[in-house]
Amino acid sequence: MRRRSLAGTAAAAVLACGLLAPQLVESAPRQDPRAEREKVQAEQAALAADLNTTKASKEEIDAALQALNDNLQTQEAALARTRDQIAQAKQDIADAEAAITRLEEEIVSLRDEIRRRAVQAYVSPPGDDVFAVLESNDFVSASNKQFYLELRSQDDADVNDRLNGAISEVDYQREKAEAARVLAETKEAEQAERTEAVREAKAQKQELATKLEATINSQIARSIELQKTDRALAKQIAEQQAALVARLAAEKAATEEAARSAAQQAAQQAAQSQTPAPPSTQNPDGGENSPLPPIPGGGGGGTGTGGIALCTVGGITVNCAIQAQVGQLLNAARADGLALSGGGYRDPSQQIELRKRHCGTSYFAIYQMSPSSCRPPTARPGQSQHEIGLAIDFSNCSSRGTACYQWLAANAARFGFYNLPSEPWHWSTTGS
Repeated sequence: MRRRSLAGTAAAAVLACGLLAPQLVESAPRQDPRAEREKVQAEQAALAADLNTTKASKEEIDAALQALNDNLQTQEAALARTRDQIAQAKQDIADAEAAITRLEEEIVSLRDEIRRRAVQAYVSPPGDDVFAVLESNDFVSASNKQFYLELRSQDDADVNDRLNGAISEVDYQREKAEAARVLAETKEAEQAERTEAVREAKAQKQELATKLEATINSQIARSIELQKTDRALAKQIAEQQAALVARLAAEKAATEEAARSAAQQAAQQAAQSQTPAPPSTQNPDGGENSPLPPIPGGGGGGTGTGGIALCTVGGITVNCAIQAQVGQLLNAARADGLALSGGGYRDPSQQIELRKRHCGTSYFAIYQMSPSSCRPPTARPGQSQHEIGLAIDFSNCSSRGTACYQWLAANAARFGFYNLPSEPWHWSTTGS
């Protein structure tokens, strides 16, 4: 018996442990996967904003930009969810308050009905009806009277039940409204934190963009300095900066697209005010089939994508870093009786839009697809010196037999410009 008792005790203990274990697991605090992910992305974004852009590789810059984008998107989504929760809580409050108003009116009406029935019962007590039934010799009439007597009693009970139900429902709706108010207050406090997190995420993106712009401009200046002593390195540096400017243009385009999605009405107005990208024809290797037209009226100036300072010389907009040498080249040509004109800086967003139209809208189609796979063939963003303002497509240089080309071939190198062999009209500080 003792062994059986001990065994029973042990079994009970095991059973108790089995029952308690899930409860202990359930009572243990659980990490919110979404909150944990937000925390990790915020930490990654902070590191990305501190990236040393002067030493970082293209891959590191891409990873930093992606981390900042992911963090901003996550924070904006969290803010949107919080706003939706606040709106829902306020709707719940409004619904509960409307229900309370309706129920309180119903309670007043039911109480009035009960008072009316009480007066009627006092004037004509139910007992009188019972005696009338018992004294009746007409069984049919007596049955009818009994039926209506019971119906009246049941009706009175129903009215009372409805009153009690309405009172209980008012209490429930008040609790619901109070819970919604508490939730709204909590979420409004959270909204302030989320708004600050979004502001910080945007500031981090701007911080990295500012550093990248400074790096781009310093590297472009370095490329120009190297063009006479090491054209290969100068070309490599310039191409890297063109690719980086195109990356920033893609970032800008993505940010604008997100803003348009968030505010459709503003998006329509923005779309109407946008100037369509000019048409371009390009050959299979990614170059233009004809030079860009000259910029009318001399316009230009300002700042291009990537923080590139733009200056207009003789109607040609270029990077301000080569303003002086462009002016000297144009003046020298004019002194020899040749008026040169053409197109210089081209914003990479124009190239992105062309790729979308000619190649497709996916990341692969815009940035990786071969130019010859597009219809018509279209160069990849970031592969033109026009995008950093270091190239000029001269008008009237459609072939090597033109006076424009022959003069440039004999003189352009003195001013730091070199020809792209496949395009007689295309001259840049790197020859690419």
